[in-house]
Amino acid sequence: MSVTVNAIVHRIHELAPPALAESWDNVGLLLGDPAREVGTVLTALDASAGVIDQAAALGAEMLVAHHPLLFTATKRMVEDGGIMSLARRLIREDRALLAAHTNLDSAPRGLNHYVAELLGLRDTRPLAPSEARPLLKLVVFVPEAQLDAVRDAVCAAGAGHIGLYSDCTFGSPGMGAFRPLAGTSPFIGAPGELERVREIRLETIVPRAQLPRVLDAMLAVHPYEEVAYDLIPLENAWPGAGLGRIGMLDAPMPVPAFLERVRTVLGTERPALIGDTDRAVQRIALCTGAGSDFTELARRAGADLYLTGEVKHHQALLARDHGPVIIDAGHFATERPAAALLADYLTAEFPGLSVIRAEETDPIM
Repeated sequence: MSVTVNAIVHRIHELAPPALAESWDNVGLLLGDPAREVGTVLTALDASAGVIDQAAALGAEMLVAHHPLLFTATKRMVEDGGIMSLARRLIREDRALLAAHTNLDSAPRGLNHYVAELLGLRDTRPLAPSEARPLLKLVVFVPEAQLDAVRDAVCAAGAGHIGLYSDCTFGSPGMGAFRPLAGTSPFIGAPGELERVREIRLETIVPRAQLPRVLDAMLAVHPYEEVAYDLIPLENAWPGAGLGRIGMLDAPMPVPAFLERVRTVLGTERPALIGDTDRAVQRIALCTGAGSDFTELARRAGADLYLTGEVKHHQALLARDHGPVIIDAGHFATERPAAALLADYLTAEFPGLSVIRAEETDPIM
């Protein structure tokens, strides 16, 4: 079966819903034809000139990057030797570009969760929980015998996710009543006669972005000609979503030993240490990329150590005097794992698709 740009976009948005992106960000499909068939995808941190060269050499029809190439609206797209020239090249070569940035950072199983797992943290939670509320409750009434089919279909389409749990539903029994009118072909009952059926009220949670797919899946397997269902907006925050993570190591670890783990996991020799390094740490906070503004959150959360990609001078001063210990591992090193996460995810979702991780180097040496 062929894979299109649009199919890949939908799958990425299931992992990293656009509603989780920060207001200043620019995520989703930025360039390209949604209907274009894709045989090879290149994943990367940046849509840099070198990465686009690799895409051309590989014949990749699509580039999936963490950082957007275009952050702000533009009224002109002319050669400038910079961003516009890169965008024009992608257009000329008919290569699609998708960005999964702060939506991937905040996703329950996104970049921060991924790096926390690589570092061996357990019992993790967001350091700065998301305020996004793009959730709906779906309520549908199903004959008892068809309950499993409908439940399985909506959950497979993206409903029923709460944090790191899937297939979350609730069912309560009741009695449904209806009278099929002339011209109907009812699954149960006969036209003109009042019918009573034992039904299950099935409830689950649905991200708004996944709603069309979930409804299509539900209607495809539900036996009734006319399906009774409700959509209820929720004020719940997105479970498990938010920037950064905080969690625990299995046992206390000397700071130099944890620093060595960071170097190994992130593949960098750059990390800088700030604060009291002659101690053991166990409660670890992190935020990939430019996370220095969350230093105070990490302190208030009781973190022994905070790992991020960029630290400002005044925050380093406060950490040196008051804690927590900070590891500044560099923006590139802390966010480079996004390319591996995206590649692993797309490979699992599209077994026949060629997914390749770009070769990239830190621009700050």
